[in-house]
Amino acid sequence: MDKRLLHKLTAVFDSHQILSSGLYREIYSRDGSYFNIKPEVIVRPDTLQQVQRLLAIASETGTGVTFRTGGTSLSGQSVNAGIICELRTAWKKSEVRDNGRKIWFEPGLTAHQVNTILKKYQTKIGPDPASAIAAMMGGILSNNSSGMQTGTRYNAYHTLSSIEFMLANGHCYNSRLTADRRRFEQEEEQLCKGLLQIRSQILGNDGIRNRIIEKYKIKNVTGYSMNAFVDFDHPADIFAHLLIGGEGTLGFIVSAELNTLPLLPVYSSAMLYFKDATKAAAAAAFLGESGALSVEMMDYAALSSLGDRPELPGGTTAMLIDYGARSSEEMQDMIKHLGPQLKKLDGLVNLEEFTRTVNEREKLWKVRDGIFPCVAGARIPGDSVILEDVAAPVGKLDALVGGLQELFHKHGYEGSVFGHARDGNVHPLVTSGMKTVDEINNFSRFMEGMVTLVLSLDGSLKGEHGTGRAVAPFVEREWGTEIYRMMQEIKRLADPQGILNKGVILNSDPDAHLQSVKEMTLFSEDLHYKKADTCIECGFCEHVCPSRYVTLTPRQRLQARRIIARTGNPQLEKEYDYIGEQTCAADGMCQMPCPMGISTAVVTDAIRSKKATKTASDILHYAAGHFGAVETDLRAMLKLAVGTERVVSPYPLIWATDFLHRMFRQMPHWSAHFPMPRKLHYREETDPDYIYFPACVTRIFGASALHKDDLMTVILRIAGKAGVRVSLPAEAHGLCCSQIWEHKGNVEGQKITANRTVACFYDWSERGRIPIFCDTTSCTHTLLSETGGNILTPENQEKYKQLKIIDITQWLNEIILPKIKEIKPKNRVLLHPTCSCQIMNLTPVMLNIARKCAREVILPDNWGCCGASGDRGFIFPELSESATRDERYEISDQQFDGCYSLARTCEIVMQDHIKQPYESIVYLVDETIG
Repeated sequence: MDKRLLHKLTAVFDSHQILSSGLYREIYSRDGSYFNIKPEVIVRPDTLQQVQRLLAIASETGTGVTFRTGGTSLSGQSVNAGIICELRTAWKKSEVRDNGRKIWFEPGLTAHQVNTILKKYQTKIGPDPASAIAAMMGGILSNNSSGMQTGTRYNAYHTLSSIEFMLANGHCYNSRLTADRRRFEQEEEQLCKGLLQIRSQILGNDGIRNRIIEKYKIKNVTGYSMNAFVDFDHPADIFAHLLIGGEGTLGFIVSAELNTLPLLPVYSSAMLYFKDATKAAAAAAFLGESGALSVEMMDYAALSSLGDRPELPGGTTAMLIDYGARSSEEMQDMIKHLGPQLKKLDGLVNLEEFTRTVNEREKLWKVRDGIFPCVAGARIPGDSVILEDVAAPVGKLDALVGGLQELFHKHGYEGSVFGHARDGNVHPLVTSGMKTVDEINNFSRFMEGMVTLVLSLDGSLKGEHGTGRAVAPFVEREWGTEIYRMMQEIKRLADPQGILNKGVILNSDPDAHLQSVKEMTLFSEDLHYKKADTCIECGFCEHVCPSRYVTLTPRQRLQARRIIARTGNPQLEKEYDYIGEQTCAADGMCQMPCPMGISTAVVTDAIRSKKATKTASDILHYAAGHFGAVETDLRAMLKLAVGTERVVSPYPLIWATDFLHRMFRQMPHWSAHFPMPRKLHYREETDPDYIYFPACVTRIFGASALHKDDLMTVILRIAGKAGVRVSLPAEAHGLCCSQIWEHKGNVEGQKITANRTVACFYDWSERGRIPIFCDTTSCTHTLLSETGGNILTPENQEKYKQLKIIDITQWLNEIILPKIKEIKPKNRVLLHPTCSCQIMNLTPVMLNIARKCAREVILPDNWGCCGASGDRGFIFPELSESATRDERYEISDQQFDGCYSLARTCEIVMQDHIKQPYESIVYLVDETIG
């Protein structure tokens, strides 16, 4: 990379804000689109002043700058040469205004986060892309994204209240402030005069003016937002609205304020099935006129990609319709009136009942939200995924859909069409090899056919995804030369040096959409996890990753494996070690939002297994075979260390472990919240109702940080209060669910511990007759999900099938609390469900327990994996610092009567970073029941 550029950057930014290694540059050459363009460097500014300095450096060196938030863009607008200015890790402030009627925010929040903030005000923002959990507000504004209900009326352009922006020259203005509006006219005189001249040209030419008005009657984000010149007369307002949809080519969006929309009290959805896509498309106009808030089309290929949907006749196309009402009675009347009309629709073959509950509706919309990744994930592994975004007047939608299907057939694509039928906006998706000249030429001909089709229907080549590079060569064809020249002038006026997002929206290369196509290299074979190859790099997984602010996200880890497999570069593998493997919590949470259910944890475990040295493997193998002795030694060492800490102070231990960690990276750092081990109290019962298996982390770290009784004692006491006979066998000493060895990549150790534990469980439970519960949910998950199969001997596989294993949450909720006659609830408590709790769908169970034992239960909006991951959060505390950052900020000034979780190491890590004393939810139950 350019050493002069790097030298200038290091004078302004801290080292952690500059990503310049070969692997980081390769990873940031990719986003959600099919493009691959390698940047010089990635910079993560934290302040407005740092962005100003970055732009100054870019101007001095003639280096391009591309602003990037979520990187979910599908048209290539967040990849580029030069500097990637990433805003994902900061820029997350927000403020609800006017009692929820407005919200101000910075660009690093996702749409889902903004709507979560607004929910208690019963409002929401207008833009509602299917990628709302991943797409960030900077990108949503820059692309003028819309979505299912937005249409043309409620997109960012039409709901914008004010915007704070920075020009390429570093000058910053807020369109809301009168002083800034005056200053904008004075300091940017040439820009303002130029904008007003363009406006005069447009208003003075009825043909151009009327063309602009007509173009925005349907969804349209091709080129710049030329309607700004018709809708506004002040240059500050014109420019503010040009920034919406400007894709970072005109300036930097520092923050914005949007007007919000009210949430209706009642919503109901239904799925309609038509015999084919054109019949479904023909019904879109009626469905929109009927008052549907959303009409989402999913053709046969889209439906077929969903594994949990019933088999349908070939060609069947679904329309998911959604209605809102002010009351249940109003909704019932609406459905009663609609039913007979819907059944008369031409080509309708089935109408499912309207949803009656929130859960039923959410299930339907989860199907729709995951369509793109599911269709793309069903491709031939290694093929590229290209999702286009076209719109036409809704009365011509059937012609658009029929024409697209003909193009699929003509060019040999297994294509799919889905999208926002109410607004005539659909997404043709093709998956194809893009490696050979023939394949690229075929795609070029397909694009030419699609452009001709859309423009013949008075449509838009881009309805909501932004122009990017994918359609930049066709902007002039859609708008005409005269308006295109105006767009070029807008760019020249705002960015005279042309440093902002070069080649995006306006691009002189007629083949720009065919250049720099990323390779989807296969990489999973040697990891024995072929599902990983189905990743389309959509980024839906990133918001749950504990390392997202410090190293890589799940998407980036899989991108890195593709890059390493493609290049075979050992230096990239070396760079991956810390940022990819060592700081992966392997918590599995990424599989939850992933429509393909990919768990990057499986990839990480496989890599750890492959790279393990013989010495490390031998140590782990020995520990598995002698875990009873290892457990005894660990307790003794912990007792000695905590005792020393109490006599001296924690600082010598902290300094010593920090020093040793620098020498040997797998050395955990000391936590001041490690507890003094207590004597373990086992209890054998004759004919018990349940067997209690205390996890090894409980046996070692289970003492209370608040100097209460240890967890095992408390659980036995709760059982006594409820009159439940529980046996806690002394043979539990030395047993483990095998999770430690699994996440260390040591299969042999995993087999030893899993087989020994299953054999003991079988004996304790009298061949499976007595249920067993575990006090740590992550261990329960391992016992239920990871223990069976090939790691067990054939004999133990049969024994395992007889076992009944439940989690502590289920035992408390279903067995203990129903037997308790009197509960004295606490006032206000805080919960931290663990990753396994969420994966096993036990979070509602934990909430139910807490709500029975407390008057107010707080589950933070930003809760997530704490990064403990057994010992990993102690080995790499920066992982847990990153994982808890958003949650810490959310609850920093709040007080609670107790903070509860479901794993001892998670509780210690949370106490380290959240600065609240966490303990098992078992303590909440014990302290509130009689």
